[in-house]
Amino acid sequence: MKQIVARTSVSLLVLCASPLAAQEASEGMDLMREGARILLEQLFHQMEPVLKELDGVMDDMTAYDPPVILPNGDILIRRKPPIKEAPMPDQEAAPDDAPEGAIDI
Repeated sequence: MKQIVARTSVSLLVLCASPLAAQEASEGMDLMREGARILLEQLFHQMEPVLKELDGVMDDMTAYDPPVILPNGDILIRRKPPIKEAPMPDQEAAPDDAPEGAIDI
């Protein structure tokens, strides 16, 4: 009989302690989440001036070829040659001998 009472009381203690343990675990997760949020905010705040400084140093990333690693370990980042656009044909300039409204094919 004593074993039954002991087991029952232990079971009741475990059941009563379970919500408390779950609540403590939930509070712990909330604290960890808040700490991670603060840490990331500080990290982004510190990175902001560095990224602004880097923005002033480098041009548009599409103006560069992909990096090339040489056998000696050097890394080259070559600038792409500028794209030369074909001149737009002048709409008003038409040959003198073409009839008006004719299309040159």
